[in-house]
Amino acid sequence: MSNIVEYCFETGSLDDYWDLFYKACISRRAIYSSIIAAVIGFLTFIIIAPFVIIKGIVLGKKVAYDISSGAIFKYENYNLLNTKFAYTNIAQLGIDRFESTATGNLAVDLPLIMAYIEQACDTNGIKIKQQLMQYYDLVNEMQVQVPLIIETGEKVFPVYLIYTEQHKESFQKIGPLLKENHFENAIYFSILDINA
Repeated sequence: MSNIVEYCFETGSLDDYWDLFYKACISRRAIYSSIIAAVIGFLTFIIIAPFVIIKGIVLGKKVAYDISSGAIFKYENYNLLNTKFAYTNIAQLGIDRFESTATGNLAVDLPLIMAYIEQACDTNGIKIKQQLMQYYDLVNEMQVQVPLIIETGEKVFPVYLIYTEQHKESFQKIGPLLKENHFENAIYFSILDINA
């Protein structure tokens, strides 16, 4: 590029500037290959776009079905203030009922509940194993995501946090299916009255 500038200053003319620039800085092969790549990229986009859109629609329907059936609980940050998980059936585990603070953030609430449960079980001499966000294949070919699993020897308790009416409905649908698949009664911590 500097040679072209020097040449223009020496000749005192810009007549050859673009010809020299094209020869020095632009390769004809690069232009052709760029055009071919752009055409191939555009054609590839046209070919795959319908398949991607259809797959997105199908997956969207499956996720919506999984949420409505209780297979997946959709947790968002609810920013709850001065709220507690006032309703629970934790006594099934053999420990006393306790109220835990509900922040509305699953990443905060689950560890708090896990700590309460672990402390209560240690106090009562109950040995447990806890696992977060586990997937299980049920007999009816449905896969469920359980936020927390507590194992006490041979018994396995799925644990759910209930923040919304949708969670409450999903919990009531998934509970019997879990029981049919050899889980113990599902444990819940809810800000809503499950039995209402």
